[in-house]
Amino acid sequence: MEMYFSSTGYKIEAPAGVRVQRGLCVRIPCSFTVGPGYTLTRDAIGIWYKGYNGSKSGIIAASTDSSWFPDTTNGRFIFTGKVSAGDCSFSISDAQPGDTDRYQFRLEDRAPLRFSSFGIQPSISVTELKKPDISPTEGLIAGEEVTLTCTAPTNCPGLSPTFTWEGSVNTERTQNHTLRHQDGNFSYWSNFTFTPSPRDHNSPLTCTVTYKHDSAKANITLNVEWFDIEAPAGVRVQRGLCVRIPCSFTVGPGFTLTRDAIGIWYKGYNGSKSGIIAASTDSSQFPDTTNGRFIFTGKVSAGDCSFSISDAQPGDTDRYQFRLEDRDPLRFSSFGIQPSISVTDLKEPDISPTEGLIAGEEVTLTCTAPTNCPGLSPTFTWEGSVNTERTQMYELPQQDGNIIYWSIITFTPSPRDHNSPLTCTVTYKHGSAKANITLNVEYPKEMCFDSKLIPVMVAGNIIILALMGLGNVWYLKRTKKIQGKGKTREDPKLKAEEAEYEARKSLCRHRANHIDRQDVVQCVPVPLSVSHSFTLCAEPAVGGLELSGTDSAHSRVYNRGPSRGDSAEGALCAHPL
Repeated sequence: MEMYFSSTGYKIEAPAGVRVQRGLCVRIPCSFTVGPGYTLTRDAIGIWYKGYNGSKSGIIAASTDSSWFPDTTNGRFIFTGKVSAGDCSFSISDAQPGDTDRYQFRLEDRAPLRFSSFGIQPSISVTELKKPDISPTEGLIAGEEVTLTCTAPTNCPGLSPTFTWEGSVNTERTQNHTLRHQDGNFSYWSNFTFTPSPRDHNSPLTCTVTYKHDSAKANITLNVEWFDIEAPAGVRVQRGLCVRIPCSFTVGPGFTLTRDAIGIWYKGYNGSKSGIIAASTDSSQFPDTTNGRFIFTGKVSAGDCSFSISDAQPGDTDRYQFRLEDRDPLRFSSFGIQPSISVTDLKEPDISPTEGLIAGEEVTLTCTAPTNCPGLSPTFTWEGSVNTERTQMYELPQQDGNIIYWSIITFTPSPRDHNSPLTCTVTYKHGSAKANITLNVEYPKEMCFDSKLIPVMVAGNIIILALMGLGNVWYLKRTKKIQGKGKTREDPKLKAEEAEYEARKSLCRHRANHIDRQDVVQCVPVPLSVSHSFTLCAEPAVGGLELSGTDSAHSRVYNRGPSRGDSAEGALCAHPL
């Protein structure tokens, strides 16, 4: 809205510009006030001029029907405001292109109230008619009655348009409506009721709205859903393997599929039969272009449109579309559902188990193929440092028609097989995949020493070596002492003692060799001299190793209680010489 003030206190407010569609109507709101000291009378007159040039010939609307202001617009321009209340609004109906112009208001009352609003001149622009609106445009089901509505793009009172429906459907059941609103405006619309059939799919429908001097129309294309199809949006398949694409469909009410119904799958469908890859019939009009790799597995008459792919190749990656053909009018292509097939690289087979291999124990490993395609038996090959001669392949059919394929290898691992590689290769018609593992061979528990015995063995050996060394020292000292007294090895008495010493030494060793190993750990003679010996025994006791000894010459007894860290299973002894 724009506002204008004069030096005398006159003020007027009106929009700078207004748009109206050709043949329709518009109201231009306007208000004014006079300056202080002036009062409007009941005789005040409001006048609107088109392209005002100061002459009365330009008058298009006035607040009085005086002969001074003749009607030059056939009643299309009407002064709607009440001048004495400061309302200068006016309206235009059945707008015509020639109405496009600037307009000016003039107030005339008893002198001196005479004024023209040069500062405010609303601009009227007449535009082309807008199209009517048709709804709904989706969700039409073949065989189910539906009502469409065409709404006129106007709310002008007293300007009831005429509605006309045209199309291939039956357009007899139409009804026009008018609704008056509280603000004085109106809504106009027409309802059209019909029952679409499959043949109406993609057919045009037009609604024309006609006014006094003009008309506008709206066109839509009927989208009749007599056919409901379900299929996955995308499917992945490994190269060389197979996949089944599940698909089902139903036809609209009132239609029954015949035994002659044909299902056709197209690859990258472009409307030509050259794109056919599978059909539910072996008719010559649908040649096999995939060497039997694509097969229509569903039963069309039962609403099953499934198909399968075997020995999948990278070139099979594409979008696919289904088409149903039956006796007229059942012919339809599923433009909305186009499953996408993606061919990926082969996955590795699975080898198990990979742990728990014991050296010397026979084991069986299994290699499972990453496929369950019927009729696609792969070849298994085992390679490695172990014996790969004992292998066997198996197939297990499942209730759903799929098949599990696997191969086993049986061998006895040895310690040298630890960390060696083993490979299983699965070969298909046009590809192969392999799995590699590293054998983890463990030693059996019987071959391992008990770690608790190691400290005992070390301690026992240290004691034995120390005592033997001590005995040799005493033996040498004794020998020197004897030699110092003039005795020699030639002395018969010394020879006799030495012979007895060697005999007892041999006897001790003999006894040690015949004692149960579970009771004896070590047995060592301790010769202190030719005529002097010492007996040492070591037995397990609570808290450690208990040692006892007897001096043969002086009959003295040596005892040491359990010592921490000493332990043995059996006894350590030296027998008297």
